Amino acid sequence: MPEEHSRTPMSVPVPARASTRGPSAGTILLDLVEGEGEGLHPDFLARAAIWRDQAAGLLSLTEARLRSAAIGRKPAGEAARAPRSRAPRQASAPRPRHSRPAPQESRQYAQPMATTAARDDRLTPHAKAFLQVLRARCGKTRETTITKGTAGNIMSRSPRTIRRYLVDLVRFGYIDLKIRCNARGLHLGLTVTLTERVLPFFEEARGLARWLAETPKALFQPFGGMIDPSRTASRVSGVTVLSCRNQSQINLSDLSSKIAGLAGLARDETLLRRTMGEAAPRN
Repeated sequence: MPEEHSRTPMSVPVPARASTRGPSAGTILLDLVEGEGEGLHPDFLARAAIWRDQAAGLLSLTEARLRSAAIGRKPAGEAARAPRSRAPRQASAPRPRHSRPAPQESRQYAQPMATTAARDDRLTPHAKAFLQVLRARCGKTRETTITKGTAGNIMSRSPRTIRRYLVDLVRFGYIDLKIRCNARGLHLGLTVTLTERVLPFFEEARGLARWLAETPKALFQPFGGMIDPSRTASRVSGVTVLSCRNQSQINLSDLSSKIAGLAGLARDETLLRRTMGEAAPRN
């Protein structure tokens, strides 16, 4: 290795040499490529020319790297316009549950219920669906009776799976269970009672009062959707305002006394007719 090269700091880029021995010792690699470029790829020759200019001091190291990386790369517009040939997507194989029978037609529907259980990540999807079925069976009440076998037929699950659903719903406070027995103590099924977490907020007096207190705009406003605010400002509303002029003052005590007097007159008239009929001579 030449003496001047050994004294060059390591941080300074220096053109690479071919070898330290042989006839081409100390020759720059880019100079060797220039004479033997017949069987090389055009991209390689272009990059070699760029790095030859950088070694000569015509280009900076950053510029040489950018130009070398850009060789052989398609322009952004051309790459976007190039059609992409994709293999046709194969249809996924049907899963075993796809061949199961469809549910029977039913007119059963669920009453309004809160979405708390639907957003509860602790419940399984089938447990949430089973809770909706229980809500539909309750109707307008909060209680229903059911057996594990009947629930299993409805949900197409085994009684043991229904038991797991019930255990999860009771554990997280959505239902209350009670065993239903007859007079002899035999078990007839389960009595399911929905808790306040399942019902909508407006079915509970406290929840409704809390909502009305939080949103004053939700207070009762008669004819609120029929009155135009612009017409109300000009005192021309579409609703007749009750006043002492357009309604009659009725005294209930006087009215009751008049009714009683009329009833007495009718009774006296009926009695008079009967008396006159009895007093008339008979032929």
